[in-house]
Amino acid sequence: MPQDIRFMVLGQMRAYRGEAQLAVGSPQQQAMMVTLLLRRGRAVSVHEVIDAVWGQQSPETALATVRTYAWRWRKALEQDRAAPRVLVSVGDGYRLTLPPQNLDAHLAEDLAAKALRTGEDVSPEESSRLLLQALDLWRGEPLANIPGPFAEQQRSRLRELRLALLEERYELDLRLGRHALAIPDLNAFTAEHPLRERPYGLLMRALYTAGRQADSLGVFARLRQLLADELGVDPGPELRALHQQILSSDPALTAAIRPSTVLRAPERPTAEAAEQAWDGDQGGDPEDPAGRLAREFGATLTPAQLPMDTADFSGRTDALAELSQALTRTGNGSLPVAAVAGMGGVGKTALALRVAHRVKADFPDGQIYADLRGSEQEPTDPGLVLTSFLTALGLTAERIPESLEDRSRLYRSMLDSRRVLVLLDSARDAAQVRPLLPGSASCAVLITSRSRLFGLPTAVQVDLDVFDPDEALTLLGRIAGPDRAAADPAAALDLVTSCGRLPLAVRIVATRLATRPSWTVQTLSDRLADERRRLAELRIGDLAVDAVFELGYQQLTPDQASAFRLIAAVGGPDTGVPAAAAVLGMDESDAEDLLESLVDAAMLESSLPGRYRYHDLLRAFARQRAGEVGRRESLEALERLLDFLLATAAGAFQQVIPGDPVGNALGPKRTAGLPLRDLRTARSWVAIELEGALAVVLMAAQTAQAGDPAAAGRLRKAADLLIALSPFAQQVRYEQLVPVAQATAEAAEAVGDHRSVGRARFICGTVALQSTRLADAETQARMAADAARTVGDLVILRQALNDLGLVSQFQRRYQDALRHYAESVTLAREIGHRSGELVTLVNASLARVRCGRAAEAVPECEALLPTLQAMGDTRGVAYTLYVLGLAEHELGHHDKAVARYTQCLELCDAAGIRDRAAHAWYRLAETLRVTGRATEAVDYAELSLVRCEEIGAERDQAHALVVLGRALADLGRVEAAQLRLRQAHAVFARLGLPDAADVALLLDGLAPADVAGPSAERIGSR
Repeated sequence: MPQDIRFMVLGQMRAYRGEAQLAVGSPQQQAMMVTLLLRRGRAVSVHEVIDAVWGQQSPETALATVRTYAWRWRKALEQDRAAPRVLVSVGDGYRLTLPPQNLDAHLAEDLAAKALRTGEDVSPEESSRLLLQALDLWRGEPLANIPGPFAEQQRSRLRELRLALLEERYELDLRLGRHALAIPDLNAFTAEHPLRERPYGLLMRALYTAGRQADSLGVFARLRQLLADELGVDPGPELRALHQQILSSDPALTAAIRPSTVLRAPERPTAEAAEQAWDGDQGGDPEDPAGRLAREFGATLTPAQLPMDTADFSGRTDALAELSQALTRTGNGSLPVAAVAGMGGVGKTALALRVAHRVKADFPDGQIYADLRGSEQEPTDPGLVLTSFLTALGLTAERIPESLEDRSRLYRSMLDSRRVLVLLDSARDAAQVRPLLPGSASCAVLITSRSRLFGLPTAVQVDLDVFDPDEALTLLGRIAGPDRAAADPAAALDLVTSCGRLPLAVRIVATRLATRPSWTVQTLSDRLADERRRLAELRIGDLAVDAVFELGYQQLTPDQASAFRLIAAVGGPDTGVPAAAAVLGMDESDAEDLLESLVDAAMLESSLPGRYRYHDLLRAFARQRAGEVGRRESLEALERLLDFLLATAAGAFQQVIPGDPVGNALGPKRTAGLPLRDLRTARSWVAIELEGALAVVLMAAQTAQAGDPAAAGRLRKAADLLIALSPFAQQVRYEQLVPVAQATAEAAEAVGDHRSVGRARFICGTVALQSTRLADAETQARMAADAARTVGDLVILRQALNDLGLVSQFQRRYQDALRHYAESVTLAREIGHRSGELVTLVNASLARVRCGRAAEAVPECEALLPTLQAMGDTRGVAYTLYVLGLAEHELGHHDKAVARYTQCLELCDAAGIRDRAAHAWYRLAETLRVTGRATEAVDYAELSLVRCEEIGAERDQAHALVVLGRALADLGRVEAAQLRLRQAHAVFARLGLPDAADVALLLDGLAPADVAGPSAERIGSR
């Protein structure tokens, strides 16, 4: 019953049914529930839930994830199906049916609302008791560790509510004469929340009433000093008025006063009170030290050295605001120093100049500038910069000291108490900058550099990244003309994307367009499409992207330069330390030090701890340099990386299919690879390294086509790497594999390597099968089987035969399917491939279900389950439970079918098997529909539909649409049902599946009064 369910969110989330504690799931699952709990029974759309949990950064899988969380919550909350629903579907969203008092946050709010009716129907004593009751509900940080913008907003609200309730409680303590007892709590409260003014007023009153007038006045003095130091303001008028009341021993302070009038100021404070409230030291030294120094040395100039601002400056709104605020902030007694770091060409100087011109009015004593040339071989000497600065400040040459230290001291003296902005552009390191920093807090310093300058007293550090797309397009339009970009928005976006959205590169292409009126945006975009020529196209006049990169490259040590070239030449879009160590042929510790040094030099980026990536243009530059050095260096690095990836991927393969002999048929392997301790670790590694691994396979295939004599060995490793990655269906998008596997197969055919041909063609067939391109899948699987027979590659032959069985099964050629499965099982037993044997046996059972022999399938699957469970083959167990569910459904054992599907889903949920869960959801929906539970069937079918769309399973998406259409028809929603069935028919027809004809028959017979005829039942069960 909903009344039995209680939630607690004023601390870590907890949920109870009676006295039994319930599992609340992951932090994001909790965030979904919080979104519903704190709406007091209001319906929340699924898109509101997504925004609440993820905000603007929601993943593509968000919709399916929310549906999954809803399914999990229903399992936890609704054990009794006969009881009223706790989590109700409303439209595309959800609503909770819990009473408000079953959530501690709502209970606290209701108690507080009642307590604050003091003087109406609640006494002060009762109000105090109610407030204590409400406050006792807090068990720590509200919504602790729950992510998402909604939770953060509510966390702030609930924090503020607790503080407000505490203040009300202290107020009531004073009204009830508990002054002495309130003082310790108020002391602690003001120490913990030093900028909340009301508790200070309560503490001042409590101390005064307790006979401690001096202490009460001391509280005000401390607060005034604190506010002046932290915020540069005085206490508010209420506290100032209370201060005067205490000074004058106002009798009203000891009277009972309602909370709303406690700190009310007198309407007309006396002149004497105003003087006392504002007393302070208004004096000062009339002699300006900087003025004395200037008079002594004859310095009278006000320098204005800032270079011209960029007229077409674009974007950087947040960085502009942050830097401007940092440079103009006063009152904290320290020199404001702001720094901008980033790779060459990212627009550091342009940003710094825009900021400097924006704030220069705040520095009436001048602005001085120096280009420190930190990215060049010989950076500017700080002694020379100081000479320039002192001269600009009005000093004659003979007055300038010889030593760097003396110049720096004189420079600081001349700037003391003056408002001067110092812009130091392109700094090399902190040692170059340190002598150039003023000593006076009245000045400000803005620094740009390629890398962060550690060891400086920096108040704000902006790490400047490339433009976002809108900023890049804005700059393109401002230089090339808005009409040029607007004429072809897609080409304009492609153009700035080819530039890596690097501001310098965007400026160059925009300028080239501006100087060539006959060119379209597409013309220039096409010229940049070839990565090998891209850097050559990014030049105009004295602007050149590769020239900027060359400055950084020339500063690298030989080891750094080699690493910079090699990782770009053979690595993927981003690289981890272990893979980089393999490429460089060194241990991981040394490799990480080298990569970090490249990050410090702004030649690499560290996207995550232990992960490194190039900007697209820097990667092209590095590959260009690798080609100039020589091919042998890159090929040796490619060999080392292939060895590492294959060894690690083979270990991952063994984790996902333990005991599979395919794992032993990968290689030989020359390195140990990374140790992957469990399936989760293996999946994580594949997800991270996949894109780079596929790039390496493609590179190996390309070198083979180029006639490299060592190509055969690399091809074998590349083909094996594809096999090792193939079981990771949730990480590997099959469309990613298609061009790579095809290129590998063609390269292997060119060099006569039948083993690699069979393996690559097998991958091509698997890709086609998963995409339900059945004709192509059959062709590729037969080619794979022929090549595997030629060289006796039985592990691949067995799998190719299994795939041929699946193709036949989808085409309803069930006897052909059973024949292929039988040969595959015989081979599996011959090579000891136990897990492969079991899966193919389950496939054969499914074929029997499809051809009307479900009674044979049930005992077969039940006999297989214990063995699969003992082997730890979670995916095989889930598949077998799924087939059992289908068989029980066909036999009319619907309760058994629901039980099997539920077992399957629970296992998939725990193990993260998304594809099988998608299938089980729509099969469960069909069984529920047949048993009259059409509303639930719609929920599960929609959940399945979203998941099938996400994983790209078109055939299963069509089956889910059929189930959804039939469930909608059962509910009398005929038009919606027809729409879903037409969508299913279109998919089946496009895929060339015989199911299209069945759905056509169902549509023909669909009418409001007859929506569940025999043909419909037959189709839904497939």
